[in-house]
Amino acid sequence: MPGSAAERPVYLDRPEHLDGLFSALMEVASEVWVLRDRFAVLEELLDERGSITREDIDAYEPGPDLAERLAAGRRAFLDRLLSAMAQTGEPTRPGEPAGPAQ
Repeated sequence: MPGSAAERPVYLDRPEHLDGLFSALMEVASEVWVLRDRFAVLEELLDERGSITREDIDAYEPGPDLAERLAAGRRAFLDRLLSAMAQTGEPTRPGEPAGPAQ
């Protein structure tokens, strides 16, 4: 049911858990970004060369276009992540967006 509590469950209702949760989330986000970055390098090298080695990946320096795409992707990823963290755990009324934490 749109806007119901089941649509936006509250997992932690005690503020003392939030710092640990945020730290863990940022660690996972960091690892996810490293994987996304590495896949972008893999794709770029495969487009350029057709086949690659692990050493090719490790030594690769992205050009300005790829560096900018990666930076823009990283900003968008962090914006989505931090936006989700700013939302309250309170359910909203149907059609009403969740507001930031006060």
